Amino acid sequence: MPVSNAKQTRQRLGILFSLPLFFCIVFFVFEVFNGAANNHLLAIQNLEGSVNTLRSLAKDAESAERGFLLTGDESLLSPFKQAQLTLKGTQWKVDSGQRNYQKLQSELNDLVRLTRDRLQETAHIVQVQKASGFGVAIEAAKSRQEEDTMRSLRKSSVDLLKDLSAREQEALNNQQQLSTNAFIFFCLGTVVMIAVMYWLYNEVLSYIDARDQAQEQLEKFNSDLQAMVDERTRDLVEANGELQQFAYVASHDLQEPLRTITSFSQLMAVRYKGRLEEDADEFIGYIVTASKRMTDLINALLQIVRLRKAGQPTLRVSFDKLLDDAEASLQASIRENNVRIERGPMPDLLVDRVQMLQVLQNLISNAIKYRRTDSPVIHILATRTGAEWQISVADNGRGFGQEFSERIFGLFQRLHGREVEGTGMGLYIARRIIERHGGRIWAESKEGFGTTFFFTLPAAPRPVPESVHASKK
Repeated sequence: MPVSNAKQTRQRLGILFSLPLFFCIVFFVFEVFNGAANNHLLAIQNLEGSVNTLRSLAKDAESAERGFLLTGDESLLSPFKQAQLTLKGTQWKVDSGQRNYQKLQSELNDLVRLTRDRLQETAHIVQVQKASGFGVAIEAAKSRQEEDTMRSLRKSSVDLLKDLSAREQEALNNQQQLSTNAFIFFCLGTVVMIAVMYWLYNEVLSYIDARDQAQEQLEKFNSDLQAMVDERTRDLVEANGELQQFAYVASHDLQEPLRTITSFSQLMAVRYKGRLEEDADEFIGYIVTASKRMTDLINALLQIVRLRKAGQPTLRVSFDKLLDDAEASLQASIRENNVRIERGPMPDLLVDRVQMLQVLQNLISNAIKYRRTDSPVIHILATRTGAEWQISVADNGRGFGQEFSERIFGLFQRLHGREVEGTGMGLYIARRIIERHGGRIWAESKEGFGTTFFFTLPAAPRPVPESVHASKK
């Protein structure tokens, strides 16, 4: 997917996921306003109830008074007494959230005062009856003060109820408008969400189609690539086989003419030494040396070819026996250079005997070839480190700079020129053998202080006896 399309898709998805949040916030605001409107309407209705309650208390007092004066039955005064308790035990307050709160509270206080006055007038009549009799009480009840109080109470309550009724109607209108707006917004939000979901549905379908197409293209590309890799692999296998066959045949066929050249050049060197010119002896020596070097190179190439064809090791081999065989093969060089070899206990490992013998012979012969004037001393040790054995071959020879520690394992790489015999393939072959056995090989050296070669091999599948062998010198 192009960067611009991906950016646009992210922006659209951001808008998509922000829409539900926006609608939730708006509906929450509507809910808050609706709750406030309900509370406002409830406060008005409570205030209307308070006004009606005060009017009812005044009427109860008036009815109780008349019934008591007509019958003299004090049980008829119960509503009056209950009205006194209600008036005294109720807090007559207006909600502070109402418009013109102070005016409404003042009107309600006047209504409470008139109701209290009316109840006090009834209480006064009852006291007069108890003190002076019904005649005096009836005459007192005929005074216009009670009528004036009731008239004022009715007028105040009616005015206040008209005001509250207007307020209630206004609150109902506001609530209805709020509900209408919420419904309209809900319908609008529903339409928008349907449109967004439809867009999202199309986007998902487009994404799935694009993904399927990309998957098909990728599978086709992988199939084509695999076919190319297979074809290239076959070509490489064929070329590699042909190259190995060529190297083997060339190396083998070169042996015979080279052997003839070497034999006759050595024969000439012996038979005609001193009988020709002085330069002739030197030239014959060059031929003998070059033919011998060519023989060594061909043998090394044959070893590399044989290494590629060798099978996997299947037998357990004693490294003590391998070292014995290596020393026996190099016995002439060891005696000639007065070499001392010291070694510790060696393990038995699952390796290719011929190839591992070749590694040990190469490392020991290198220690002898690159010696100093002192007699060579070679230390061979084996240590178990976890799931592998580490074997070290240390000498007191010339050594080399540590920066060349990888170069020496390259093919045809030599650090000391032609003054030391060799093909430059010994360490290369040693590394290939060690890596083929699942290990690794490296060197640590300091010029003038000797060299130590290390190589590791996987431990044997079953426990190796901890046999201690006597050190050999």
